[in-house]
Amino acid sequence: MKSRSSRREFLKAGLAMPAAGLISSRSLEAFSQGSADVIYRTLGNTGLKVSAVGYGLGYDPEPDIVARCIDLGINYFDTAPNYANGESERILGASIKGKRDKVVISTKANTRTRAEILKEMDASLKNIGTDHVDVYHLHARDTPERAPDETIEALQILKQQGKTRAIGISCHDPNNMADYVIKCKLDVVQTTYSYAIGAPFRDAAIKKLHDAGIGVIAMKVIIGLTTAPKDLSQEPKLKAKETPVAALRWVLRNPAIDTTVPHHGSVEEAEMNVRAMTGSYSPADEKLLYVRNEQNRPYYCRMCYQCKGQCPRGVPVTDELRFLAYNDFGRSLFQARLSFMELPGKVRNVRCSDCTSCVIQCPNGVMVRDRLIRAQELLA
Repeated sequence: MKSRSSRREFLKAGLAMPAAGLISSRSLEAFSQGSADVIYRTLGNTGLKVSAVGYGLGYDPEPDIVARCIDLGINYFDTAPNYANGESERILGASIKGKRDKVVISTKANTRTRAEILKEMDASLKNIGTDHVDVYHLHARDTPERAPDETIEALQILKQQGKTRAIGISCHDPNNMADYVIKCKLDVVQTTYSYAIGAPFRDAAIKKLHDAGIGVIAMKVIIGLTTAPKDLSQEPKLKAKETPVAALRWVLRNPAIDTTVPHHGSVEEAEMNVRAMTGSYSPADEKLLYVRNEQNRPYYCRMCYQCKGQCPRGVPVTDELRFLAYNDFGRSLFQARLSFMELPGKVRNVRCSDCTSCVIQCPNGVMVRDRLIRAQELLA
């Protein structure tokens, strides 16, 4: 097995950037609203001014949380039509009535053809109750093959029609997509980036996007750090409420990140998480995240993709472990099962419990076979 990549690299990368990096070259002035200082950054070359901490509505959005976020000065809201069968978009729309000029809205296309994407946008606009969104992504496009020319053309048409101000893709590995995004002249990328996933795997691609004027939105910035799988017999003892704030500060110290879309599970969480925009990433934050990361190391996939294509039976290892994390770390069994059932039937029906040994050796220490067996038993 390769040596664990994160133990030393995280410690080096975590504090290598100066604390002043919280304010990037694209940042605007902070202003006081309520009890929090909110930092605004410019989203790439779009001209959109976005709060460095946004709100990813996900599968269980709450109107009260949206309202409180707006009161706090958070203005970036991310949703998608497949989140809770459109309910996420509808709740966002109902929550921002009379406040449209105060928010920046991002949603996504899940479909695969030009005609379908154009139709899907109209449905999203109806759900949200607006005539345009600010950012429109092709959803979960992790390879250029998943974002063919006709899907890019659909985005361009929607931008020309004024139905979106900016276009882009969401992905789980920017290394696969950075050059393609730049080639296609897209405006933004939403990608996974966190202490748990790790800077060594993604920093170069994110910097390349930033330097090209592409807006970078970080997602899954807290997952894998704040909670442990609920089936574990030995729940990690560390339950500090400061963990999400530390996790967000780790991300925001990177000047190439324009905004983040954590999921705030309550009004109280939103009020806590917005504090990440005050102060700077500290040695105390580093210690907190290091301990939690080590406790969860065997259970949380870092999405380094080093196992891609290694399973002789074709199991998409990273995908299945990511879906399991939606339940074990994100507390959303519905999302986990929905994502798993979207896998092709041929690989969805493979059971790792049938194998006596596993060829996958995770460089980050994840118990791959045990976690895959749990995913398949729970989600199939």
